[in-house]
Amino acid sequence: MKKGIKIGIGAAAGLAFIVLVAGRVLRPAPELPTTELPTVTLGKLATGNMESTISLMGTIQPSDTYYLMPKTAGELLAVYVENGQRVKQGDPIAKLDNQKQIDAAKYTLEQANASAATAGNALNRMTPLYQAGDISAQEYESTKAQATAASAQAKSAQLNYDTQMEFATLTAPADGTIQNLSYTLNAMLTQSSQLGILVGSGAKTIDFNVTEDVMRNLTLGEKVRVEKSGVTIDGTISEIGQVVNAQNGLFPVKAVLEGGGELSDGVSAKLTLVSARAENTGIIPLDDIYYSDSKPYVYLYQDGVVRERAITLGIRNNTEAQVLEGLTAEDQIVSSWSKELYDGASVKIQEANAEGESAAGENGTAPAEMTKVN
Repeated sequence: MKKGIKIGIGAAAGLAFIVLVAGRVLRPAPELPTTELPTVTLGKLATGNMESTISLMGTIQPSDTYYLMPKTAGELLAVYVENGQRVKQGDPIAKLDNQKQIDAAKYTLEQANASAATAGNALNRMTPLYQAGDISAQEYESTKAQATAASAQAKSAQLNYDTQMEFATLTAPADGTIQNLSYTLNAMLTQSSQLGILVGSGAKTIDFNVTEDVMRNLTLGEKVRVEKSGVTIDGTISEIGQVVNAQNGLFPVKAVLEGGGELSDGVSAKLTLVSARAENTGIIPLDDIYYSDSKPYVYLYQDGVVRERAITLGIRNNTEAQVLEGLTAEDQIVSSWSKELYDGASVKIQEANAEGESAAGENGTAPAEMTKVN
């Protein structure tokens, strides 16, 4: 009886094992996960003109600056202007006492006029005698030369006297504004004494410095743009220095501003100018460029995979770069970024659907938006 029970239990166990094994054998195998290929968009090498700009700092200057200095020595008797006052050309600035110079000039003038009168009278007497043949031509010509010289000396003395009278009053050399006025009444001034400066009322200028490479690409008349305190002013390059500044190793440049009267003299301002140009050249967006050890390259699409291609760049601006070597017009440049891009990676091309929206591959789903990091 016990033996029969054991046989029954064994048969049941065997049947259970067979069922378990059969279930595992007949169960369908799980599907392996598939990897979605990265989707890329493509672009081409463009041909066109481009410019590269740089931003620099410059100093606002008046168009003309005049130093108010007397033209003769003398005592300062009066000053007729004050700082900040606007004047017209010829307006009186100051009065000097140069009476000694005036008196000396007057005495010289009187002497010269007397000599000229004497020489003139002698010539008047000699002329009819010469015409009558009573004196030689040599004697007549000598008298005539003396009269001519005496007349010239008298004119020179008159000019000196008038000048000394004019120098007694210091006048404005141009229209402008008086600045940095500093003086002491009744002080003795010389021709090197400075009372102040006159800032001309013409257009403002901006002075700045550039490297030799930039200097060689600049031309007279080229436009610049100046920004200061929210104000933007256009200007034109008027001077390009050809001699390097020994202190900073740069070349001085000046531009005349089209306005800017509200800008204070001597303040710093930002300016932007074109530093380089290229015409009929290959151009690609900066976003298409990658770097390895500071060497630029791009990804090209070739038969379902991407390949790295080293390139040589020229000038660049905020959005584009000039390609000097490495690309042709037929190359298909990968213009989208993906972290799955590498040399030899398999990819698929993003295509546009009928509605004009982007679709990726056969499933029609758009790729996730990404930001390229160079």
